[in-house]
Amino acid sequence: MRHGFITAGIAAALILSSAPAQARNDKPGKPDGAGSQADIGVNVTVVFEADETRLIRDYFATNPMETKPLPPGIAKNLARGKPLPPGIAKRYLPQDLSARLPSRSGYERLIVGGDILLVSLATGIIVDLLEDVL
Repeated sequence: MRHGFITAGIAAALILSSAPAQARNDKPGKPDGAGSQADIGVNVTVVFEADETRLIRDYFATNPMETKPLPPGIAKNLARGKPLPPGIAKRYLPQDLSARLPSRSGYERLIVGGDILLVSLATGIIVDLLEDVL
């Protein structure tokens, strides 16, 4: 009799332990556990805010800065969601402008060519850009 209870207990444990793995795989063609943040409805977009954009544009309208245009191939690669090209000439915003802008923990604002980029420090991915500011 004991042998029957033990066997039934083991079978129940196996069934229960495999249920969560099967429940995770709710998308066809995806292996178990291959979910992403989008699967749980989390979507974060980081962009230049309207006030931030206005401050930056106003600053450079009254304090022009000389820049060199980027080579066409590199300029083409400056886009949201792409990594910052390696070896690119980048500069930081002037200190007096940076002091007026809201803090962006985990991101840096860079001047590249005539554009201002918002770049993730963790990944080097361009999350937003203001084109032709300078």
